[in-house]
Amino acid sequence: MTHTDPHTDPRADPRAAVEALAATREPYLIGVRHHSPALAAVVPELLDASGADVVCVELPADFQPWLEHLADPETVAPVALAGTDGEGRLAFYPFADFSPELAAIRWARRTGATVLCCDLPLPSPGWTAEPAEPAPAGPTG
Repeated sequence: MTHTDPHTDPRADPRAAVEALAATREPYLIGVRHHSPALAAVVPELLDASGADVVCVELPADFQPWLEHLADPETVAPVALAGTDGEGRLAFYPFADFSPELAAIRWARRTGATVLCCDLPLPSPGWTAEPAEPAPAGPTG
């Protein structure tokens, strides 16, 4: 059994872990609030500063072939992607000019960076909540 000293081991101090994460530049992460005009305005500058050659967007992997259409200068927002899981559940992803994801996709097209959809495919069981297991019956009496 090993003991970590919070005064000498940064892994034991959550503040040190947060500072280490904040100082990390690979991968370069931009936290996105969907439909944030302020963030959409600065995303291109942030990506320029990152020097990214790959941009991951939180979209189902099924939408990968459609990204080229979102990025096309002929595509005028508002626009949306929609898909189904094959069992009738619909997924709908709207984009506007003030969508940070759309700003990132457009930036990637202008700079030649690759864009990857980095979420589960729509038919994945990970999209639906697992049924809760019933609580064990307690003693009666």
